[in-house]
Amino acid sequence: MPYKFTIIGAGSKFSFGIAADLIREPAFADSTLALVDPVEQALDTSTRIVKRMVETAGASLTIESSSDRRAVLANSDYVLNSIAVGEPFARERDVEIGERYGIFQPTSQTVGPAGYCRGLRVLPHAVDIAHDTAELAPNATIVDLANPLSAVCRSMIREGGLPVVGLCEQWAFTKRFFACVLDADPDTLDMLSVGTNHLTWALGLEHEGRNVLPELIDALYQPENKDLLDQVPVSDRVYKAFGVWPTGTEDHIAEFFNDFLTPETNGGGDFGMSIRHTSEAQWEERWKEREALASGDAPIDHLLGPSGENAVNIIAMLEGIHPPGFEMVNIPNNGLIDNLPDHAIVELPAHVGPLGVRGLKVGPLPDAVREILSARITQQELHIDAAISGDRDLAVRGLYFDAQIPSVETGARILDESLAANAEFYPRFNV
Repeated sequence: MPYKFTIIGAGSKFSFGIAADLIREPAFADSTLALVDPVEQALDTSTRIVKRMVETAGASLTIESSSDRRAVLANSDYVLNSIAVGEPFARERDVEIGERYGIFQPTSQTVGPAGYCRGLRVLPHAVDIAHDTAELAPNATIVDLANPLSAVCRSMIREGGLPVVGLCEQWAFTKRFFACVLDADPDTLDMLSVGTNHLTWALGLEHEGRNVLPELIDALYQPENKDLLDQVPVSDRVYKAFGVWPTGTEDHIAEFFNDFLTPETNGGGDFGMSIRHTSEAQWEERWKEREALASGDAPIDHLLGPSGENAVNIIAMLEGIHPPGFEMVNIPNNGLIDNLPDHAIVELPAHVGPLGVRGLKVGPLPDAVREILSARITQQELHIDAAISGDRDLAVRGLYFDAQIPSVETGARILDESLAANAEFYPRFNV
């Protein structure tokens, strides 16, 4: 049967991966893919690239596009949200503001002052998308790929009332690293990674029917594995502090703590991290590359392979096209983790199939892990409230929860500088 998929934020690279995976799935033949982006250049370029992908593959997939999501949302079965507001230069300005206060951010997607300000820009739009979807496509499932992912999912569920599933692949970095330690195929490992997005923790690792996590960590600290341990200095230090191994990339993990990304560590350089900056020249080069793909001046076959993302696979599992199975998702806790609030968006394995997304019952987390996650969950509620209301004082309060903010006065100055530098993207704040 034909389906309708709508990608909001179609200027994102996720659009090409999602299109490729839809093209590769025969059961989605004759379906419609609607692309939405308010930036006309981004929408036009992405639309031409995706149409070229469909034509090259000889696929039966109808492509629609609009800068107005309300024009194409009706009858959508799945709405995929990948918006980023003011990217990349609003983020670039926020990163530079943080650096003036000795705060460095390699990803600036979730926490830290730049990640937090990103959320203040994104969350009002996410809520508006949820409202429009509830009105025009009330039977749709929203798949969120936008950051800050936990706060975005929570805001859409809280304000829109529709089912939302957040997806992120950062945890897989640790699974591949563990496979190297074991000299095993990553596909033979089943890792229990639990937490909130970009701050997850390994509670178990099954290999050939056994939980091998304790012996793996013991082996990792043996002299013969020093080279491997040296690859993950952030994870190493966090493990020694909390007694639980964090999962995800080093740069994402580091942003949740106050001692990795400081002037004393050369902005994280001592731990092998670098700050992501985007110049005007780099941005122009990106658009030249995309225009070449859109116009046919560059080969496009490399975009037609598997994306490595799991959005389309999860949709196929929900529709009974692929066999049911376990996937890592971000969903409301609702008792899955005993000592976190029910409303919290938690990242954990879930059984996915025609009966829906059913998270794995985890039980209680270790106290140290629970405590640090609880602070992030509280911050997310403040974050959402501030973004929706445009309340500057509430926004400062939420930012003060961030581990990288040394004082409420510093947080207030950073916020005010971001509001002034990126005023066009903060219409709800009285700047």
